[in-house]
Amino acid sequence: MKNLTKVEEETCMSNKQNEEKTMNENTTLKRTIARLVLTAVAASVLLAASEFRGDPSGLVPRAHAQGNAEEQRSCTVASLDGSYGFFRTGWAPAGMVVGPLAAVGITTFDGAGRITARQTIVRNGEKIRDLFDSPTLGPDFYEVDPDCAGRLRNASTGAVFGHFVVVDGGNEVFLISLAPGNSVTGVLRKIHNRRSDRAD
Repeated sequence: MKNLTKVEEETCMSNKQNEEKTMNENTTLKRTIARLVLTAVAASVLLAASEFRGDPSGLVPRAHAQGNAEEQRSCTVASLDGSYGFFRTGWAPAGMVVGPLAAVGITTFDGAGRITARQTIVRNGEKIRDLFDSPTLGPDFYEVDPDCAGRLRNASTGAVFGHFVVVDGGNEVFLISLAPGNSVTGVLRKIHNRRSDRAD
């Protein structure tokens, strides 16, 4: 009889453990479902709020407006029009030695593919051009592809001497020199455009 009671106790204990395990699994499942529902609600609220403010999240594509947006984002030579302040830094050859180069200046794009520049250049600690005294460089040519990548081309030889990317609707340009031996990069920022110059 004692043995039977022990078996019954073990069975009861095993059943109790199974019930507790099932309850724990149910609690975990309920918590997981609650978290998923809360996450979905929060994401819906954020998407709705960003659409309400007129600031699309980009998570849901707008097929009907895609063509127009693509056209508005494409670049041409007219994307660069006016005066830009710039700086360039890097390493460049000076005779037989490669040394540091730094430059600051103003470049002007005409909106039709021509570019000029004035700049102060310091190479290996020595000033080799002066923004105020040296003659203006150019005009040379610039080309801009629809994806906003572009090239600088020497007007005399036709050789490409720089690559660049137009950003922020033409307000800024990232540049890298392709001159042999150079490792020089630069940034150009719009000062004002030529249309406002002509209006004055």
